[in-house]
Amino acid sequence: MKYHDQEEQLFTKWARRARKHHDADIITKDGLLYRGEVWFDGFNQAHRPADEEQLWNDAGMRLLVLTKELYEEDCWDLRSETGRVPSPRLTVRTAQRFFPNLELWAYGLLTIPDRKVVPYSRADAPMRLQGFYENAPIVRINCKKQPDTHASSNAVMQKYLENYADLLKEQITMYGADIILCLGGQGVIVSFLKRHVFPDLEQFNAHCWHSPKANVLVAKHYHPTYSVYSRKEMYAALMNDYQAFLKATPQFPTAR
Repeated sequence: MKYHDQEEQLFTKWARRARKHHDADIITKDGLLYRGEVWFDGFNQAHRPADEEQLWNDAGMRLLVLTKELYEEDCWDLRSETGRVPSPRLTVRTAQRFFPNLELWAYGLLTIPDRKVVPYSRADAPMRLQGFYENAPIVRINCKKQPDTHASSNAVMQKYLENYADLLKEQITMYGADIILCLGGQGVIVSFLKRHVFPDLEQFNAHCWHSPKANVLVAKHYHPTYSVYSRKEMYAALMNDYQAFLKATPQFPTAR
């Protein structure tokens, strides 16, 4: 079965579970990001579906991004996101902090010539990063499918993660990702993965955990909108620990 077919079946089960828990049953769709043409849908610049499933199957390294929830009043399909500003001018790039940082971190994790990370001075090229992110096979999942206009507390997230644990595990494992990048949540998401998905998950350093059995790297980092540290500092902190992990783990990633 194709990934998008599996996603749609999962969303149906998610809505059914939401009604059981008296949560909103209109949920945010997410998963394998669309990689078709970009068009203006009247509200946003969006990707159409294309060959992203084949790109994912052919990828030498697969990245799955886990975030807490969507900070919006309404649901929309994350799979169509581009990260661009809502403008009919299709060459306009976003001015928000979320996507420029996410693009940078995704590029750093997926681009490792000779198993060495790309230094910030070479990586930080905005137009190249935008093009890379919009074309690379990437999965993006919100742990909490119902959007909210403000960030849920960790206690709320913990309850939600337990109520939907089996469904979230099903979605995470269906893709066979090599890297799972957990953004925000102060460790709540990593703890969920340890309890429900990768029981052998072991911490390697401040940013990296590894499941030897699945040979999956779990990387924990700040939410992309975090502003205490500079863009350069946040990139360097993640990539320095990633470099140390790569050096110590020659069997990663699993060859295909």
